[in-house]
Amino acid sequence: MALNLSRNTKVFVSSVNGVGATGGVKTAHVSTAGTGYAVGDIVTLGTTSGSGTGFKCIVLSITGGSSTGPVATIGIPNNFRGAAFVASETATETAVENYAGTNNGSASGLIVTVDTVAATLTTDGTRAGTGKFKGNEVDANTFRIGVLDGYSFSQGSDSTDVTISEAGAAPNRGSKRFNDSLPPAEWSFGTYVRPFKHGANSFRAEGTFDCCENILWAALSGTGLPNASDTNGAGVEVTTGSQFGSLCKFDQSDVHELMKLNLYFALENTTYRLNQAQINQAEVDFSIDGIAQITWSGNATTIDQVTEAIEDPSKHIIQGTSAATPAARDASTPGTGTSSVDTNAETYNYVDTTGPSDADYLRNKLSSLYLDSDVQGGGAASNGLDNRTYDINITGGSLTIANNVTYVTPETIGVIDKPIGSFTGARVVSGSLTMYLDTKADGSNQLLTDLAGATDLVTNVFDLRLFMGVNGTVDTDNEGMEADDFTAPGVEFNMPKAHLTVPTVEVGDLISASVEFAAHGTDLLTGDEMSVKYLAATAHTQGGYAASGARALDA
Repeated sequence: MALNLSRNTKVFVSSVNGVGATGGVKTAHVSTAGTGYAVGDIVTLGTTSGSGTGFKCIVLSITGGSSTGPVATIGIPNNFRGAAFVASETATETAVENYAGTNNGSASGLIVTVDTVAATLTTDGTRAGTGKFKGNEVDANTFRIGVLDGYSFSQGSDSTDVTISEAGAAPNRGSKRFNDSLPPAEWSFGTYVRPFKHGANSFRAEGTFDCCENILWAALSGTGLPNASDTNGAGVEVTTGSQFGSLCKFDQSDVHELMKLNLYFALENTTYRLNQAQINQAEVDFSIDGIAQITWSGNATTIDQVTEAIEDPSKHIIQGTSAATPAARDASTPGTGTSSVDTNAETYNYVDTTGPSDADYLRNKLSSLYLDSDVQGGGAASNGLDNRTYDINITGGSLTIANNVTYVTPETIGVIDKPIGSFTGARVVSGSLTMYLDTKADGSNQLLTDLAGATDLVTNVFDLRLFMGVNGTVDTDNEGMEADDFTAPGVEFNMPKAHLTVPTVEVGDLISASVEFAAHGTDLLTGDEMSVKYLAATAHTQGGYAASGARALDA
């Protein structure tokens, strides 16, 4: 028996379920070890005895005590499994590159025999495959997400109790319970807000701004991921760039279903997959004594336990020779003698920017507020608002983006139904800010006075910008943060048409005020309530992630 410690959990977010093309290699063994190979070599196996193509492997160990030699074990990342292979087919080495993509001309002779291949469906036989786990290239679909303590995922059940109610001296009092359906699974986890800049060995162009939570913003706001050109396509709301940062908008998010995700909670000894997950809400925390973070939450249709390494982004399969140890391979029984481990699997399959040196952290203590109002309702003299730019230091706050997603579940008698899908509700962007109540020019007391006096304004409009982790400014071109006039790192939450309520006075050691706000679009039919801009200082340069390197993914 093995227990699972929560602090050894890894979380992966993917737009696919990890099942590759028909005939992708699941298990194989080294039938001819060759000579001159080194640990870390990426071997292209292009010559086959059949029709298989696109198969690569990584040398994990060699025989003997020297730095080069015959191959002992290989690893097959999910993005290297190829297609159109059949069991017992052989694949012969045609090219060998080291970790950095340099040709290893001294290696030759490796032949690998295919034992088992992937089908078109996952192992439960019901869910159609949607693609391989891919990460270390421009079209990444799988990311490891560094989550905080307190994550959760669960799925309960709905039931009906049937009871007997009788009169008389000896009534029957029995009851019986029936399971009716499985409600949507619930999940939640927190992440730090972490911008980074792509370096020379990264998977996008050097100098491009990005963020670790890219895929989460994409699923919250749209229906797809950024493509290779880093431009908006239909339903793609997250873009990356070198001048104006990584940008998330919401103007294409008026759809019934946002991007569906597969969430993988890889515990110490067990991996769970949440299927067709939707991000319902993101809450951004501005507590000034902490590190900037976001709490993501939502639902999924079902939760599965992942039993095969090929469907688990936390694992790769170690393959040996026909006499591999400790579990000797029986060459007459395909698929035996393999083991699944999670050591360094992320190096092979997807972007891993969870380390402290890979991306920036933001200190909320450095956050700032830009708040501006134009003349409204004829000005203060007419119970409206004057033109004013406020000078306010916040003491905390939060921002919530809610999609109000609803899952639907059938109600068939005699069947335990599962959710069949979901649809979005109204998009709501709202939050609150706290501040000391001061009397400086254009300070918080002035804001309270202005809002309390604007009795003829049914709705008001403020240009509200929250700069997280930095003292942000709005320059003459009104673009806010830009790489050429801004000291990274930082994140800007830009709400050009925010509605503010009258501040609430809160009594403590120091008198303070709390202001609630809601972001509006240009009108009810335009989803431009807010945009989010990331700018970073730290370059992600972990070796092996270069788009043109040896570990670059196939298309």
